[in-house]
Amino acid sequence: MTENPYERWLRTEIDLCLPVIDQQRLNAILGETAARVFQGLGQGPVPKVILDLEHLQAADYGTFEGVTDEQRQFISKLHAAEPIRPEEMMFLALRSLFQFTWPKPQSEDDIRFAAAYDFVLDQVLVDTALNLAGQFRGPDALLPYWGQLSFLRVMVGVPLDNITRYGLDRVSCTLVKRAKFNATTFVLDGGALIGMNYALEPILKHLNRYLLHYFCTREMAGPKRLSRAWEGIVPTVLHFWSDVAATRLTSSSTMLYDEEMGIMAHRLTAEQLDFIVMHELGHFALDHPLRLKAESVPGRDVTTIRHKFEFEADAFALGLMRSRLVKIRTASDASSEASADVTRISDVTAALHDYRLSLGAVYLLFAYMDFIQRAGEFLRERLGGRIEMRTQMDTHPRASARLEHLELTNLGEYLYTSPLERYATGFLQSVLDYAAGLDDQSLVNSVIAPVS
Repeated sequence: MTENPYERWLRTEIDLCLPVIDQQRLNAILGETAARVFQGLGQGPVPKVILDLEHLQAADYGTFEGVTDEQRQFISKLHAAEPIRPEEMMFLALRSLFQFTWPKPQSEDDIRFAAAYDFVLDQVLVDTALNLAGQFRGPDALLPYWGQLSFLRVMVGVPLDNITRYGLDRVSCTLVKRAKFNATTFVLDGGALIGMNYALEPILKHLNRYLLHYFCTREMAGPKRLSRAWEGIVPTVLHFWSDVAATRLTSSSTMLYDEEMGIMAHRLTAEQLDFIVMHELGHFALDHPLRLKAESVPGRDVTTIRHKFEFEADAFALGLMRSRLVKIRTASDASSEASADVTRISDVTAALHDYRLSLGAVYLLFAYMDFIQRAGEFLRERLGGRIEMRTQMDTHPRASARLEHLELTNLGEYLYTSPLERYATGFLQSVLDYAAGLDDQSLVNSVIAPVS
């Protein structure tokens, strides 16, 4: 059997990566954070630390084996036209690297300690990012490895026959400076290049941590809960609608009081990124860019067909996700024939659970997009010319319509909603309702810090 080259690259590309920081500096960051908190608050609880290790590695995306000369030159062209601010990219990568988890608080002092750790860590990471930024400047600068890792995770799961059939072996990826939830597929003469927002993974992880924080602290709700929730998410809204310093995007506390929740935040983020990559592969496989170009003649409104292509790309991505169920059902049938094989049945159950978690992560992705779309429109309408905002978030169909299409496509035996997803819908709406109830000056005050 021919080896899937993406499996090989997943094993070997680590040799092309360079560590952003070493163990000594990692320990120094954690040590300095703990020392500053102790200096301000004295002795208190100590968190567990979870590290998402893909953020320790960075690479020149043009050096990967599957990248063509044309793609390599286009990557350089993109970065020369819209340079990524290295200090912001480094800060976001480092912020995504670290996650503190805490035992369930027994007092307000415990909560203050947890919030202080988050606040101080942000300060330490800003200083660290400024010190490290020099090695990430220039068109051929190193980029965080998470984008390539997500691309390889997806490609490993696609059968080689389908990779060849759809020409997906001519697709590569990179990170770019574009404030988009969805990535952008650039069609070249010899293939395509998927460009993902360099801030996307850290933003998604922050949103997942944010939601999990409020989800697991439902019983601790206080009078300022919704004001904290609005102020914690408005910088992310403005990232997609205006210009916001990267250091503001993750400045709100997202304390997690369960180690399992810290792991869940990482898993949800990975699944959401993989769906975005699969969506972009769908655009290329279904020949959307060239078909759209053929339709784009003077005087013709291509909005309808553009939206149709987005729904099709979502369906393509869902199809790749659901292809896992073919393997699950095959294994399930085999298990029925050998009913004594309890281990195999357990494996099938675990695989089905994983699929449902993946689907729930995608539903959350659209819930975030829907909130940010509606919150941005609300701010634009209420604040008028007081802050500079884009006229629209993007040219895609509304996130709510895309989610409805996905849910309709997925109706049937494996229809899935999770307690977290159901909570997200009501909670995010309550946050927007809170903002809508503010008077104009209070609303302006709530967004001044994020845009300054």
